[in-house]
Amino acid sequence: MTIEKKVTGSFLANTYILPKNGQAVLIDPGLSFGKEAEQIKKKYDVVAILLTHGHLDHIDGIAYFDVPIYLHQDEQAFLFDPTLSLYRLMGLKPSFDESKQTIQTVQDGQILQLLEEEFLVIHTPGHTKGSVCYLNQNNLFSGDTLFCGSIGRTDFPTGDLNAMMKSLEKIMRICPGDTVVYPGHDDKTTLRFEKKNNPFLQNI
Repeated sequence: MTIEKKVTGSFLANTYILPKNGQAVLIDPGLSFGKEAEQIKKKYDVVAILLTHGHLDHIDGIAYFDVPIYLHQDEQAFLFDPTLSLYRLMGLKPSFDESKQTIQTVQDGQILQLLEEEFLVIHTPGHTKGSVCYLNQNNLFSGDTLFCGSIGRTDFPTGDLNAMMKSLEKIMRICPGDTVVYPGHDDKTTLRFEKKNNPFLQNI
């Protein structure tokens, strides 16, 4: 499966497009996504959206698609609460009507079958209590849990540094070193590189 990336909004969040046979799965469609949504819909039939967590810069683009939205059961409240999703903090309003969204909650260890591909759900609380990573083949979509050279913030609502460290240990235990990491911001990396160079993973 090929992986395309769109970077949008003032937070420069990454949205990933995973196309196959004219269809596509989206991961974390973000802010200022109107133009990108139109481009994607012209190329692909989008069948599902996977959310790594519920912050505004990773969810706002769901307004442009009428497809099932997958997110962790502990994160569902973020779609209904502008304080949790940080819309209120940023002085913004959601572009979507949460009551019209088709929500599918996921759990740790669940395998989603989409486009004849398997996506393993890895619950990784820390950035938020319902943060998840999705593992597809050798690709880990880490949201704001793990970045190249850093990790996600834990000072937002439901964030927890101790939980974050346990989640990083979990990722390293489940995924091999050559796993390619596609984070919610900045450039891709590998777990092997992060193990050697990321200060937060030095003692894991």
